[in-house]
Amino acid sequence: MATVKQILTIAQAELGIYESPANSNNVKYNTWYYGKTVSGSAYPWCMAFVQWVFNQAGMKLPYLTASCNGLLTWYQKNKPGNIVKAPKPGDIVIYNFSHTGVVESVGSSTVTAIEGNTSPASPAVSPTAAWSAAEPAVRPL
Repeated sequence: MATVKQILTIAQAELGIYESPANSNNVKYNTWYYGKTVSGSAYPWCMAFVQWVFNQAGMKLPYLTASCNGLLTWYQKNKPGNIVKAPKPGDIVIYNFSHTGVVESVGSSTVTAIEGNTSPASPAVSPTAAWSAAEPAVRPL
C-alpha cells in the first residue's frame, strides 16, 4: 500500500506541469485516464490528476472517475468512514466549487493541496484555500 510520503512525492514532482497548448486540457493525466489524447472543455483534469498520482504510487483508487462529485458520492455510499471533515496530508480534498487535489499540508484555518487544472494556463500547483472551501475530504490511505 502507498504511503503519504510516496503520494506527496509523486504529486510534488508534477508541480509546474502545463497543458499543451494552453487552455486545451491536453495533459498526460487525461491521456492516462481516457487511454488516448483528448482536448477541449469536456475534459477538465483535476480528478484525472488525483487518480494518476495514486495510481503512480501503486494505489488505484476504488472508483475510477474524472468527476470530483463522482468520487465523493462513491465514498459516501461505499466507504462513509473514509469521509473526513479535518483533512490531513495525503487525503483527497473535494472543494465546494467542484475541484480537487491531494492535501499537502494543513494549517489552523487553511489547507494546501497539490492540484491540477487550476488556472487558464492550467498548471499543477500547490494553492492554499480556507477550510470552509475544502470540506469534505476523502481519506483513501
